[in-house]
Amino acid sequence: VILELRGLFVKIGQVMSSRADFVPRQYCDKFASLQDAVPPWPKDRVEAIVRESLREAQNTVMEDVFESFGEVLGSASIGQCHQATLTPKYTSIGKYRGGKDVAVKVMHPDAENRFKNDFKIFRALCKVALPGWDPILRELEMGMMTEFDYVNEARCLEIVRNNIEKSPYANKVRIPQPVRELCSKNLLVMEYLSGKKLAVAIEERLADILGGDVDLARKVLKAKQQALFDSKDVGHKRNKRFSFEDLSDMIAEEGGGSNMSLLQKGAKALHVSAMTRDARKKLNILLDVTGHQIFQDGVFNGDAHPGNILELGCGRLGLIDYGQCRTLTRHDRLALAEVVAALGKSGSDGKDIDIAGAMRNFGFRSRDNNDEIIAKNAALYFDSDSEGRKLGCATPQAYLQYLNEVDPMEEVPDAAVFVARTSFLFRGLGALLQQQLHTSKRWSKHAHIALKEAGLEVAPYRLGLSAS
Repeated sequence: VILELRGLFVKIGQVMSSRADFVPRQYCDKFASLQDAVPPWPKDRVEAIVRESLREAQNTVMEDVFESFGEVLGSASIGQCHQATLTPKYTSIGKYRGGKDVAVKVMHPDAENRFKNDFKIFRALCKVALPGWDPILRELEMGMMTEFDYVNEARCLEIVRNNIEKSPYANKVRIPQPVRELCSKNLLVMEYLSGKKLAVAIEERLADILGGDVDLARKVLKAKQQALFDSKDVGHKRNKRFSFEDLSDMIAEEGGGSNMSLLQKGAKALHVSAMTRDARKKLNILLDVTGHQIFQDGVFNGDAHPGNILELGCGRLGLIDYGQCRTLTRHDRLALAEVVAALGKSGSDGKDIDIAGAMRNFGFRSRDNNDEIIAKNAALYFDSDSEGRKLGCATPQAYLQYLNEVDPMEEVPDAAVFVARTSFLFRGLGALLQQQLHTSKRWSKHAHIALKEAGLEVAPYRLGLSAS
């Protein structure tokens, strides 16, 4: 049904594919195809768009630019991506030095109109069924509609890439370099990053540890995801190590353990533990890079779903697709930093008051001005869903509805929506990789750095922080 409807419905499916902590694994597996396997447009139709775009951008023909133009690498809600090879003439055009192998994104001809119509439908539904989501949906619409201009995405790629090269994470992640001279509203040409989606790479590595048994690998991953969903790992404690007993029991259940010695089972469990540590290390890199982008740079990717994170052959992580790149004002960046810094504090004395004060400074307003409920909203937006699960809420939406029934949010700042969405996506990615995440715990150090650099030693809502 989603593939038939396309548009915004595909975007929703992409988000659901990343939330293995409350969406059943079989649905996550199906939704994962929406990250890059939406049926593509015919190649001749796509090449016609490329030819017209190149004529407008460079007054040239396709054969002059590309030695080859390959089949589809992936197709999603807005466009599809092809691998291509540049001719020598264009491998060093302008500032581009990314090599001859490029990825070429071409916008689907009907994508923009589909999204406009879909948002009309969702706004009408929200007014009836989810009135508390109206401000969130409004900001999502504003953000997503910026994706329909690949010139803007090329500019964002360049900004984020330059920021990363100056950051402590330059040797840990890669951002593709755009070929600005070849980009247009419907066409984006950029450096090709060769790699696998991070979640796929980890699943394949686990299957190798288990003797190539993909089914058993998925069973192990599903068991850990179920433990997260059942709240066995809820809280701020580090997940317990994947034990020999865990793996031995699963192998026995599958009927594959009869010919495996205790020593072999123990060795496999150790390999799985090492793989889990590596997965956490990569997640921490992603969280740190994003925290740096949000709090130091003020420019970040608002659509960091699992399909946009690659494990590259060089060992670094590839971060792609900056169509929903967001920019924060100084006021929003520092006000958000105060919220996250307050969430990251240990102890509970006066914590709700500090968090609620920071949220008000950011621009959140509720009907009853209830400190406790405002603080719980802050945790839901920027940290974890775990408190809702403790109350028996099966999904973040159910928990948000519960909070709105107690003290409804009447104003939600636009800048908060995509930062919250990023936090939600990382929590989902953590579940796919069997890690319990509290994003504010990892982001708080970046928040403190931002506040210190701004000379704010006490809460900005006490200083009268001005917007700029």
